Amino acid sequence: MKKIYFIGDVKGNTGPAIVNKSYRLFLDNEVFFCNSNNKIYRVFHLLIHLLIIDVVILSGFSKLNSYLITLSKKLNKKTFYLMHGYIYDELMFKKVNNIKVLLAENRILQKSDKIICVSSFFCNYMQKEKTEIKDKFIYINSGIDTKKIENTNYKNNYYTIISVGGGRRQKNNLKVCQAIQELKAGKIRYIVIGNEELDGEEIKKYTFVEYFESLPHEEVIEKMCQSNLYIQNSYFETFGLSIAEAVNCGCDILISQNIGIKDLFENIDKNDIIFDNNNVSEIKQKILLKMKSSKEIVYDSSECSWKNRSEELLRILRGED
Repeated sequence: MKKIYFIGDVKGNTGPAIVNKSYRLFLDNEVFFCNSNNKIYRVFHLLIHLLIIDVVILSGFSKLNSYLITLSKKLNKKTFYLMHGYIYDELMFKKVNNIKVLLAENRILQKSDKIICVSSFFCNYMQKEKTEIKDKFIYINSGIDTKKIENTNYKNNYYTIISVGGGRRQKNNLKVCQAIQELKAGKIRYIVIGNEELDGEEIKKYTFVEYFESLPHEEVIEKMCQSNLYIQNSYFETFGLSIAEAVNCGCDILISQNIGIKDLFENIDKNDIIFDNNNVSEIKQKILLKMKSSKEIVYDSSECSWKNRSEELLRILRGED
């Protein structure tokens, strides 16, 4: 039986950390995990396991991980990279040129034996972007926590829309603000959660916006339970776990076509999709449709379960698939 070591954040509330914690629930008896995010401790923990393990999987990008994968390869360990995002694209979108970060990401991609993308949508994208290593890319769609939570929005007098991502330009929440403004609807409130970054200051200027730069994950879920509609107008989203959380909280959804999770919903149609992220008129009209008639979004809960995803990941790491 191959012994496997999993490197990744299992403490935080970011998307990758939630994925890691979900896998850990089902793999803890089969796989070695490091319980700390302290860099020195993580290096030491890996070193004391390297002689007894056969496989290393790195989940999420960091410069430290680029060195850890180099060390693992020197000791002839089979290496996998669970890829949550493409750092090159993110930096290009922000118009930031960080050579050290780009070299670190490229090191991970080149040294990984296999690269596991978090959705089929993302995998197809990376195969086109990195044609020279396209055969390395495979995918496991991230799982979905299928636990339903009671929506409490019936207690409110407002039609409530919610988005995460704050002022990150890639999330494009400013266009949603412009669409709501054109509706001239006094009974709409828009909850935006996330760091200010480029667009946060402009978003805060809209009187119908309630802006939260940082909230504990439990409070984000609480806000979703008070909302009618979740909007994700991202230019690109490798998966989109927050969308699944919103659905579990009883929200209807309006999401970009460039989002990995959309393929897992059974009853999604054109009125649930934003085809042009910058088309304020399209976003406005689709919000109006949602206000007139909402629907329950459905996905195959057995197919999307973290238990099934964990079993699939374990088979790949053991070389059984």
